[in-house]
Amino acid sequence: MPRFYSIRFRLTATFLAIILAVMLIISLFLYNTLERYHMNNLLEHLERSGQLASEFLVGHMRGQIDTVRLSSLAENISRQAGSRVVFVDDEGVVVGDSVRVGGLLNQSLEQRDVHAALDGEVSSSTAYSERLDNQIIQMAIPVRDEGDAVIGAIFLSTSLEAVEQTLSDIRLFLFLATVLTMVVVGGGSIALARRFTNPLEELTVAARKMSEGKLDQHIKFRSHDEIGRLAEQFNIMAKRLNYYTNNLKKFAADVAHEVRTPLTTMSLLIKSLKEYDMEPEEQKEFVDDIDSELDRLVALVNDLLELSKLEKNQIKYEVVDMNALISDMSKENQLRFARSGLDLIADVADKSLKVNAVPMQLRQVIANLLDNALNYTAPGGKVIVHLYQEGTEVIVKVEDTGRGIPEEDMAYIFERFYRVDKDRSREYGGTGLGLAIVSEIITAHAGRVWVESEEGKGSCFYFALPAFEEE
Repeated sequence: MPRFYSIRFRLTATFLAIILAVMLIISLFLYNTLERYHMNNLLEHLERSGQLASEFLVGHMRGQIDTVRLSSLAENISRQAGSRVVFVDDEGVVVGDSVRVGGLLNQSLEQRDVHAALDGEVSSSTAYSERLDNQIIQMAIPVRDEGDAVIGAIFLSTSLEAVEQTLSDIRLFLFLATVLTMVVVGGGSIALARRFTNPLEELTVAARKMSEGKLDQHIKFRSHDEIGRLAEQFNIMAKRLNYYTNNLKKFAADVAHEVRTPLTTMSLLIKSLKEYDMEPEEQKEFVDDIDSELDRLVALVNDLLELSKLEKNQIKYEVVDMNALISDMSKENQLRFARSGLDLIADVADKSLKVNAVPMQLRQVIANLLDNALNYTAPGGKVIVHLYQEGTEVIVKVEDTGRGIPEEDMAYIFERFYRVDKDRSREYGGTGLGLAIVSEIITAHAGRVWVESEEGKGSCFYFALPAFEEE
């Protein structure tokens, strides 16, 4: 992708455009303000000088006018005001000029400002002077006698070269300030954009690697802003995706292994029946073995289908009386436990305990826990099903006096196809999915499941569900 399409380029360009616009607006405002300030100062200076000169000029404008004397006065005022000074009478004729050689003495001064001053107004304007080859600012001020009658005017003009030079210096300063600001902001915006976009680039690279099947991606981040939180969530997502993908692969491998075992056994048994002559008793034994393996395969498929239904989370809740459920299931399994030489005891609370759940799924949970206890408890032992309430939870505890679970197996006991003793589990027809189904059902019901065990002394399997409170 071209670099000018990148977020880093667009962020930098946006910062620079904003700073350039701001600097241009500020520079234009400052320049116009300073230009008005200098022009107003110059006009005020000319007006003060003209008003002061008019006070001296009143006495010289009566009677016979001495142009030589007035020119000398104009020259003195010119040196003080720093401008050319011209005196005109009430007819607009020049009677004094600070410029002695090439001046306008005794000439009619046809200036709009002069006519305005002879009409009693102070007037100013700017014009181009061929003599100075520069822009000038000029002002005409009326001269009044004691009766406030206009008897003449004072015309002042000065070059704008100094003002233009000052304004030129200001323009240069503002230009350099803008360039320096752009350089500093440009460097800062590049660094800032890099800081913002580096995690995004890392996210892009990590996402591309994940699309290629490399799921073990992790992004290092230091900030805790929105981008940092995005990187954190990406790491969590990648970790979970990697976990679920590995679990899926392991699950597929486990399913293949579990299915292959009974299929391989049945294949060998069927081939033996076909290839060897056997007595009817031997044939019946082989057929019974095939039937047993088929039952195991059907049980495995049924458990897989049950897990699939649970993952779709299609639950229709009912109010379930746990006291009645535990009592009924204990009665239903009494004979089966007795045949195995085990005592099955139901320790049900006197208080009626109810939960919001799917009755058939809760029956399956308890049945799986009872099957697990039956398979791992030696004859002469006992299994107790406790029902009680703690806080806002209804808790079921299935306690057995079996051989217990090794400590290293405790963390994996609810995983699919996990067996503490694989050979013994297969001997009793276990699919390795019973406890996984228990965990799935209880989790789907917003409950929790756990186990406590001590090797050689037995195990206690628990599950807890939110208690149903009648309004």
